[in-house]
Amino acid sequence: MSKDELALYTIYRSSAAWRVRIALNLKGLKYESRPVDWNGESMKEVLSLNPAARIPVLVHNGKVLTESLAIVEYINETFPGPKFLPTDAYKRHQSRAIALHIACGIQPLQIGRTNDKVEELAGAGTGPKWAAYWLYRGIEELEQMVAKTAGKYAIGDEVTIADVCIPSILFNARRWNADISAFPVLLAIEKNLSEIPAFADAHPSKQLDAPKA
Repeated sequence: MSKDELALYTIYRSSAAWRVRIALNLKGLKYESRPVDWNGESMKEVLSLNPAARIPVLVHNGKVLTESLAIVEYINETFPGPKFLPTDAYKRHQSRAIALHIACGIQPLQIGRTNDKVEELAGAGTGPKWAAYWLYRGIEELEQMVAKTAGKYAIGDEVTIADVCIPSILFNARRWNADISAFPVLLAIEKNLSEIPAFADAHPSKQLDAPKA
């Protein structure tokens, strides 16, 4: 096991932090989890590390890393263990395309600050409807993308950066009451991923700051 010091600023339900937790777990890396309260002192620390005030932030031996997909690729390149990007150039492109569709195409349209602004401009109750609409539409497109590449996972039978992004966006769809029952390829992949300990242990319910039942 590496002696590298790793600290992750995280929020249990953050999609972006969830991706990084999966990547760290897949590599078998030990890290210090530093849960963040959006309205507390910990957020001031995050702001000092990341001017965009976004989660996650990973600190590796004093180096500050931001933006979840960039962090995942850094983890992939820096540490021994399973690789998240295929050696074949075309499959590598496919895995990145799926990951980017989720992280850049779907996620920004359903995050809290987007919904808050929608409600400010369009009235109370419009935020959740906005989120559900864009989640459904984005996941509908995602199903068609993944149907062309899937095996047991998003790109054949090897876990890639695409799979790192899938659980959280389906979780968010359910959270915003978007009906995803008509997407069997994604649901099968989600089930297969949930049986991998690295994915199961990254679930929001397993995090230090998750609400206690």
